[in-house]
Amino acid sequence: MATGRFDGTYDNSESILSLDKSLGDSQVLSALEKGEMETSTSSPETEKVALSQRRKWSLLMIFSLSMMVDVWSYSAFYIFTDPICKDLNILYEQQSWVITSYSVAFSSFLLFFGRVVDLYSAKNVFCHGFIAVGVLNLIISFLPDKFSFFVLRAVVGVAGSALVPAAFRLVVEIFEPSELSKAFSIYGVSGALGASTGVIIAGLLSYIPEASQSTPWRWFHRLMTALVLPTALFSYWFIPPSGRKKVSKDPRWRRLDPLGALLMLGAVVALTIGLTFGASYGWKTPSFLVPFLLSPVLFILFFVYEAQLPVERAILPSQTWKIPNFTITIVFALGMTSWWAVNYLAFIQVFTLVNKETAIMAAVRLVPEAMAALAATTCLAFFPSVLGNARFSIFLGTLLGIAAYIMFAQSHTMVGKDYWRYIFSPMIFGSAGVMVAYTGVNVLIMTSVPSEIAGVAGSVLQVSLQVGSAVALSVQAGLLTIHPGSIYNLANVQASYYFQMGVTALLLIVFIVFYKPSKAPASVTNAASPITH
Repeated sequence: MATGRFDGTYDNSESILSLDKSLGDSQVLSALEKGEMETSTSSPETEKVALSQRRKWSLLMIFSLSMMVDVWSYSAFYIFTDPICKDLNILYEQQSWVITSYSVAFSSFLLFFGRVVDLYSAKNVFCHGFIAVGVLNLIISFLPDKFSFFVLRAVVGVAGSALVPAAFRLVVEIFEPSELSKAFSIYGVSGALGASTGVIIAGLLSYIPEASQSTPWRWFHRLMTALVLPTALFSYWFIPPSGRKKVSKDPRWRRLDPLGALLMLGAVVALTIGLTFGASYGWKTPSFLVPFLLSPVLFILFFVYEAQLPVERAILPSQTWKIPNFTITIVFALGMTSWWAVNYLAFIQVFTLVNKETAIMAAVRLVPEAMAALAATTCLAFFPSVLGNARFSIFLGTLLGIAAYIMFAQSHTMVGKDYWRYIFSPMIFGSAGVMVAYTGVNVLIMTSVPSEIAGVAGSVLQVSLQVGSAVALSVQAGLLTIHPGSIYNLANVQASYYFQMGVTALLLIVFIVFYKPSKAPASVTNAASPITH
């Protein structure tokens, strides 16, 4: 999912004051003068390139396509999860890895590639990442076993994570300030459009007759290659050169912080593996306990290590967490995209496996949810005043999402009259409400941070969203096996829905209790910088 950009005025002096206190006035000024702290739109690196309007908006189409490709890389697999598990002999309890092998790697490397884009040409990072996505998808389409599939899916996630910060930087470089609002609105809507079309494309491809190397999911990867590779190669010529600034006397490779990126990756992977193995082999076995207990150790090491690094070398400066409301909003964001992930996967499997419906019929049943999110995104992009009070919007939108899960869990068949009674309407008001809350989270984050660290803030938010989804899917895989019958026993599905509802409610309570209203009245018609992930 994605959001657009909000324009206007906002006084984030409280956030800047917080940053000043944590760094020291002289240190902040020194860092800014030396170029050691990046700015979101006004640095020498983001000087506007003189281009025709036609070329600007054509470039935006390429960037929007990259966003859709990122979203397709997991949304389509809600349909393909079961066929892939059968084709590659993946245990039912491990099915979440079909999706999370991509999303875990994607989220773990966002901060790292945000740093790469700051130091190197955004054009090269974008084009190389896009080409890698195209080539790797072609290779995946011929893989014969689950281990190589999981590894290559993770590598695609790494390549895909390069596209988001690079596209963001290129949009800022290419468009004038007066054009950025519209540009980021379109770029943001492309993410929501990708979520709604991914399941439809997968459903249509499911009509391809299955035969060895001609299964639908393999053709999906080949379709991705056919779409991405020509566009990526064309981008080398079409995207104007991207400038870079001298950030320090230190070699650029020292400022990439590869150890920090590896610690983050290890922590997220260990957590996801632990939850997956717990579902497969039991919650008291070493296969669950070892990675699960290792994960918080790695997270602690990551934060301790980042705290020791100078501001200009850390992918996540420790001062970021001292900004008012930043930490509590990031924690709350863990439950946002997982709202869609948990019900999408369960609904599709109930429709296709339990009720023997076609994949395209299952995809059509989910259209109301996707279109409601798309409609909410579009309305908020063009009528940002709806978010006049972002905190209230988050509260109301999340309540609608909780109410939707309560109704989902009341259904006993999820088709026929039950679909119209308990599923259809909650899909609409729940998805729209959570999208409003999601957008409110974006607004709160970007109006809480000074522009100097807006890029870092956006990456941290995306990491939270992706990790939340990966963990939720892993927990759901375990809950779907607590009663005999797995997905065929709807009591398991209801348990997973109640769990997601409870987590969402808990996060909302924590957010309401610990959120501290800013002294400066927020105006949602301006976020310090857009989040477009």
